[in-house]
Amino acid sequence: MSAATKHNRSDDEDSAGVPALKKHHFTPLELQKKQLDKLLEKIEKPVHIPERPSNQKRGPKEPKDYVKNVQGSSAGAGSGEFHVYRAGRRREYARLRNMELESKEEREQREYEERVTAKRAEDEEKTEKNRSKRQRRKQRANNNKLSKKNPDTQSESENDEKEKDNKTEDKNGSDKEDQ
Repeated sequence: MSAATKHNRSDDEDSAGVPALKKHHFTPLELQKKQLDKLLEKIEKPVHIPERPSNQKRGPKEPKDYVKNVQGSSAGAGSGEFHVYRAGRRREYARLRNMELESKEEREQREYEERVTAKRAEDEEKTEKNRSKRQRRKQRANNNKLSKKNPDTQSESENDEKEKDNKTEDKNGSDKEDQ
């Protein structure tokens, strides 16, 4: 090839005249396809799938049992030690704030459960009261139906009421006669 033909070819072509692939950023779909293809090449090889992190809230780390940077009593804190003091103070305040939040959440949860149980008891009481009212109405309706079907036969409660009326009249009448 002559020098002129070499210069006419673009830089993207290799010596065989085949265009070279340009490097580009992969899209998420292309990355996933590439990873799956790589996994499927060696199908018998076991794959480690990491566990999902727990949903528990992670608070600050527990305070250490052994503190390395203890300030001496004979020397004052230098300017280089202030950041150590401030970081320790920040961790301690974060730990205390986290403890307060946890106790507040527990207290609110306990109060909520108490309100729910009280509301359930109130609802049960109201339901029982309404149930007894329904049953009384139903019983009265059944008694009325029976008395309408058999007008000759009076219910026991009506007989009892009439007997009471008769007794009171007798008492009133006998009192008048004695006078």
